[in-house]
Amino acid sequence: MAARRAREEARAAAGAPRCHRCNEPHGRAPWALYCVRCAEEVDASRQTERRKRLEREREEAARKPCQGPKCSKSVGLSNGRDRAYCSDACRRAAEYVRKRARTKPEPVPCRRCGKPVVLKFRDTVCRPCQKVQRTVARRVTLQRRVRKAHGDAGCSHCSAPLPEGGVIDHLIPISRGGLSTVANMRVVCVLCNASKKDQLMDEWSPPHLTLS
Repeated sequence: MAARRAREEARAAAGAPRCHRCNEPHGRAPWALYCVRCAEEVDASRQTERRKRLEREREEAARKPCQGPKCSKSVGLSNGRDRAYCSDACRRAAEYVRKRARTKPEPVPCRRCGKPVVLKFRDTVCRPCQKVQRTVARRVTLQRRVRKAHGDAGCSHCSAPLPEGGVIDHLIPISRGGLSTVANMRVVCVLCNASKKDQLMDEWSPPHLTLS
C-alpha cells in the first residue's frame, strides 16, 4: 500500500502524462507514450518502413541466380514467396537432374577402350566401340557367309522352321564385346532374336521351349 501511494503521489507531482513526440498532454492512460494523433502517425510510418523493407528484400531475392542447370538468369520477383528458379522449365530440369543423380548407375570401364561409361551390364562395350565392331565387315556379305556356313533350314536356338529366311543373331552380343564374325553369328527366328536381346547364351533360354 505504501508503494502504491508513493507512485500515485509521484504521478500527481509530475502532472498529466505527456506525449513523447509532441510533448502535449495526451489524456490517455499513464503507460501510453503518444497521443492519439501521434500514435496514428507513428503506426503509419512503421507500416511504410515495413513495406519498403519487404520491397527491398523482394528485389534482392529477385536478383539471385536461377538454380536450374545451364541457366544463369535471375529468378525475378515472386508473389510473396522465395523462388529458386526463373521458370517451370528450369524447375523440372533441376528435378530431373536430382532424380537422375539418385538412380544413375556408377560408370564402369569399357572392355575395349577402358573409358569409364554408364553401361547396362558391367561387362559391356561402349557405343563408340560397338560402332567400330559393326563396321568390321559388310552386313550383307556376312549374312550370306553365315547362311552358307551354318545353314538357314531352321532356327539355331530352337530349331523352329524359318519360312521367311530368319534373321542374324550374335551369340555374344556386340554390346557385350562380341564381333560381327561368322563364328559369332547364327541364323535364328524372329521370336528368339527379340527375346534374347543383349543376353549371353548362358543367361537366356528360348521362351517357347521354357514354357513347354
